[in-house]
Amino acid sequence: MNADVLIIPCETQAREFDAKLLLAAFAAERGFSVIVGSKKEINKRIGSLPRSIFVSKSLTKRNLLNYELLDRLGHQVVCGDEEALVYASPDSYLHHKVAAATLRKARALLAWGPQNEQLWRNFSAYDGAPIHVTGNARMDLLRPELRPLFESESRRLRERFGPFVLINTNFSRLNHYFPGQSRQRRALESGPAGGAGDLGRGLAAHKARLYEHFLEMVPAVARACPDHTIVVRPHPSEKQDTWRELTSDLPNVQVIHEGNVVPWLIASEVVIHNGCQTSVEAYLLGAATIAYQPVTSEDFDLQLPNLLSHRAFDLASLRDTLRAQLDGTLRKDPSEAAKQEELIDQYVAARSGPFACERIVGAIEAVCEAPNPIPLRPLPERMLARSVAQGRGLLQRVEAYWPGHHNNRVFLRHMFPGASLSEVRERIATYGELLGRFSAVQVRERHTNVFEVAAA
Repeated sequence: MNADVLIIPCETQAREFDAKLLLAAFAAERGFSVIVGSKKEINKRIGSLPRSIFVSKSLTKRNLLNYELLDRLGHQVVCGDEEALVYASPDSYLHHKVAAATLRKARALLAWGPQNEQLWRNFSAYDGAPIHVTGNARMDLLRPELRPLFESESRRLRERFGPFVLINTNFSRLNHYFPGQSRQRRALESGPAGGAGDLGRGLAAHKARLYEHFLEMVPAVARACPDHTIVVRPHPSEKQDTWRELTSDLPNVQVIHEGNVVPWLIASEVVIHNGCQTSVEAYLLGAATIAYQPVTSEDFDLQLPNLLSHRAFDLASLRDTLRAQLDGTLRKDPSEAAKQEELIDQYVAARSGPFACERIVGAIEAVCEAPNPIPLRPLPERMLARSVAQGRGLLQRVEAYWPGHHNNRVFLRHMFPGASLSEVRERIATYGELLGRFSAVQVRERHTNVFEVAAA
């Protein structure tokens, strides 16, 4: 394996790409050549890319075939999990987000914090792969050293909208960009939720009840705050037109999902959500959040985001809490604030000291230096794997024209609108100016939306 090459795929540009460019810059500074960019574009070309440490972001069953192919091609997988910060319960997370065979493909695991590490260690299929408590590169962008990145954009948002309330929704599995991909809606249509063991259908029923309450809540908040703009920011995979149709007669509502969420959090007066990971980011930024919980469930509520927020359990208390926040009279009890700090320390590492990116690069270096490396597969097996990879790439090019498919080019442009070489260079240069480093890091474009970051 070429231990000097990292591949860092990015699925959702607005959510992940800035952080992965930061990780690429840190890795390049330590001597790695980093291929970073659109996950779909990287996957289409994986058969022709150099052998690498492949830095992935998920442990679900649907990733298993890809990881097996990477293994046969000679890559090694180092894996974190973007979904391991926010979950209803350990059992729910492990049931929905971790497959035993996929977990065993990882040479090392990158944990958000101590709680995430413990989750994986307690999993019955955990086989002893090193777990590094590194934190997540997305959280590095929230540290004081890098917050100036977002000052100008936050200022533009305030000028554009005036004082605004941000409502984040996360109902993509009920209200997907392509209706045929709405898995929770399909689960409900197949029959009623079963008993306690029916986790998937029970979760779908709970989310459907929340969704109905959010459909009622958004217009109610708009009418209660006529002097504020209400910005609805749907999940990246949600169908935005649902929210536009709902609020078409409300002039103070805008339905928008654009750019990194951080400047929106900074610019807003308050964020309303239910179990949304962006509220964790808002907490780390010191921004105000309200968790709207008109229905609750010990089995299915996503606990961490709600516990870090002010909480409202009906529409009347939401209006009261919102008005107090907008009036500047909402206060947090000191003992509650102390509990929240203890809680966040268990879930998010690298809030100070070395950046999460630095810790991740250190974990990758440990994989490169580990004794008894995985032997290279025989040449015929690698050649067959390369043929399979090329075939999959060809199939994905066909699927790009398949209406409603998750590889449809319209949906992929929605998830990863694109970045130019000049934009990537400018972003890394800005990181360097703020941190006083990366002066030797250079960027070139390998393919559309795929870049190589390396030291000169």
